[in-house]
Amino acid sequence: MERPFPAISWSFKTILFVLLAVDLGFILVNIGTFFAEKAALIASTPEALKITRDGSLPEMFGYLEWAVIVVALVWLSIRDRWLPPFRWALVFMMVLVDDSLQFHETIGYMLKGSLPLPPSLAPQSEDIAEVLVFGAMGVIAVLLTATLFTRNGAIARALSIRLMLIIVFLAFFGVGLDFLHQIIAGLSEGTFEANFLPQVFGLLEDGGEMITASVATAFVLTLPGLETSGTKGVET
Repeated sequence: MERPFPAISWSFKTILFVLLAVDLGFILVNIGTFFAEKAALIASTPEALKITRDGSLPEMFGYLEWAVIVVALVWLSIRDRWLPPFRWALVFMMVLVDDSLQFHETIGYMLKGSLPLPPSLAPQSEDIAEVLVFGAMGVIAVLLTATLFTRNGAIARALSIRLMLIIVFLAFFGVGLDFLHQIIAGLSEGTFEANFLPQVFGLLEDGGEMITASVATAFVLTLPGLETSGTKGVET
């Protein structure tokens, strides 16, 4: 099995280093402008540079990475006539759509008033709805890929385990930390901690998603590393 794009001959570490350098640059800019804003040196972080702002340059970089992953997996599936990468491409297409269109946030907002929740959970209804929508997307991902862990051979299983770990980390940052972020923001409202805690969690959440996307991109672009001794060719 060749790489999806053999012309990209850099090693996994080199590609990851380049992508993480871009991520780190955006993160450091956001940290620097945060402190500059608190010191009254600037009015605010430019909207185009905020990693927490939808449609900003950091977010667009992330969209590009997910798109590269989808294209690479689809091309690998077509070129090698191998179905497993295409099934994972559908999963990452959901990630791209969710990330670029804020799918689970939008649907969660629409559903927040229709959930049968006790009054004590009413303030968190939107957050709970978002988690439920993300959970439904997770079920679809499982239905698309579950058999790849038990069938289709060792290479498909190795590919699926690694891509599953990427999805798990993405869910941790994009849903778990986001849920905690909203809770912390609500609890700290009106306190001294409100000046920095929501921003810290926002940075951890979106920065973690950026790094996860970079790891995923570097991995998919260097897929031949999945092949092990004694395993030749592509298993269908």
